[in-house]
Amino acid sequence: MAIIKQDYILPLGRQLFIPKEGPVTSKDDLIIETEGDYILIDRPDCVIVKNDDCCRSIKMTIKTKD
Repeated sequence: MAIIKQDYILPLGRQLFIPKEGPVTSKDDLIIETEGDYILIDRPDCVIVKNDDCCRSIKMTIKTKD
């Protein structure tokens, strides 16, 4: 497992763009550890992690599956 982001704070209403390169080819290649709500969107060139929590920033760690 490779760590992409560790203890990353995703602000309310913001998105994180993860390029599809190396071990990341789809949203199924990611393991996301967080206590908040989020949405994963699979685009042709990247995977988007969107904060879907109603009223706060969320702390997350994003890893790849091996």
